[in-house]
Amino acid sequence: MIMRQSKIFKSILLLFICVFVLSFSAVCLQAAGGVTVDLSFREASSKAGEIVNLDVVFSSFPSITRFGPIEIGYEDENLEFVDAQMGDQLVGFSLTYEKDEESALVRISAVNEELEEAILHAAAETGESVETSANSRDDNAFSSEGPIIVATLHFKIKESARGEVKAWLGGISGFRDSVLENVVAGAGNSGSLIVQAVVSSDATLSSLSIGSLELKPEFDPGIFEYEAVVSKNVTDVAVNATAYNINSTVTVDGQSNLHPGNNPVTVTVKAEDGESVNVYTINIFQSDVLSVQGLFLKDKDGENYFFEPLPETIVIPADFYQTTVLLGGKEVPCFKRDGVKSVLIYVAKEGGQAGLYAYNQDTNILRLYEPGKMLLRTSLILTVEEVPGSVMIPEGFTPASIPFGTTEISGYVSKDKTTCIAYLKTEDGSAQFYVIDSQNRDFYPYKSTATTQNLFLYLCIVCASIAVVEALIIGLMFYRRRHQFRRQAKPRRV
Repeated sequence: MIMRQSKIFKSILLLFICVFVLSFSAVCLQAAGGVTVDLSFREASSKAGEIVNLDVVFSSFPSITRFGPIEIGYEDENLEFVDAQMGDQLVGFSLTYEKDEESALVRISAVNEELEEAILHAAAETGESVETSANSRDDNAFSSEGPIIVATLHFKIKESARGEVKAWLGGISGFRDSVLENVVAGAGNSGSLIVQAVVSSDATLSSLSIGSLELKPEFDPGIFEYEAVVSKNVTDVAVNATAYNINSTVTVDGQSNLHPGNNPVTVTVKAEDGESVNVYTINIFQSDVLSVQGLFLKDKDGENYFFEPLPETIVIPADFYQTTVLLGGKEVPCFKRDGVKSVLIYVAKEGGQAGLYAYNQDTNILRLYEPGKMLLRTSLILTVEEVPGSVMIPEGFTPASIPFGTTEISGYVSKDKTTCIAYLKTEDGSAQFYVIDSQNRDFYPYKSTATTQNLFLYLCIVCASIAVVEALIIGLMFYRRRHQFRRQAKPRRV
């Protein structure tokens, strides 16, 4: 029993000794070996185009005589490698670095060749080991138990860089101390910094124009006052202003409700920084005369129509207002109604008298405006036309004057006086009969009742024909079946 207890005691003692030895070894190893390599940008933030410093930091420096290569990767789209330099505390060391041309990678190495040669020479003279010779020398290798900057890499931040920019460690090798023994080293923290957004103070314009109007003087970003002239019918202008910096704010005031005389239009440009401001002024002079001299347009048939000055006595339809339209690159006077494609222009056919014409820019068709022959509706203008000889007037309709608003148009009325129709031509040149709803001032395409009745008659004839054909097919099938039955062989009685 005593012997058994003794064995147990010895086992526990042996286990305790092993744990103590292992713990002591680990402490010694931690104190003497193991260098952690960290990366750290000196700048927490920077701007595009600036040079930044990336420090390579060792957690300690246990009499190291050489290290490297140490691989340092970085974001090639954000950083541009410039160069590298040795840490200030590493006297006697020489640094070499290499930029990998195929990848965003820099390799750095350093060695104190003079110290290593002295250690080897002393060991050779005394015949002692390198370790004994190094410890007996008065000028031992540089050593540090705390962090030390061994090298600094310089990078330029590219103009396209935004947000967080990073650098990191790759392969680490080649660490040796003053007794020419390898030193264990490992990667620690990577480096990062924030690229500050560059806020522009530019508050200038790159372009300024007002439609086809001529600016005087010609636009220049450094000139802040201009003049332009418009005719009396122009009440609004479209100012086109573009800033050099797309993040600048451009505000235009005074381009609407122009009146005779001077109309200052201001273009205010506020820079991205919110502080720098430039104001461009355009003095727009509205003349008392509407100039249309030499302006003309050509219709789809090749006829020339020349613009004439508007007479004081001109009468335009209700709901039309005076404005301008761009024709052939020129601003010309016209009368427009919201929702209607055609505009009314005052022109004269070559060799003829001037008058108001309805002009459709899509079809390039002009038609003389005649108050008693033109119907207006939102997005539609129709003109009363004579019925051509090739078109039949619907049966039961007789000629009549049809009231429409304040005018009367030529048309036809049914025998029971309930339906009024007129032959109208649309803006695209097509014509047909329309039902005229005088009470609601509306119109819509006319569909003949006889045509509808004929359609039903045709449908009945088609259905009847199909029924007859089906009956014939059924009769034929029945006849063939009966004929086959008669020809079948029948059993004879014996």
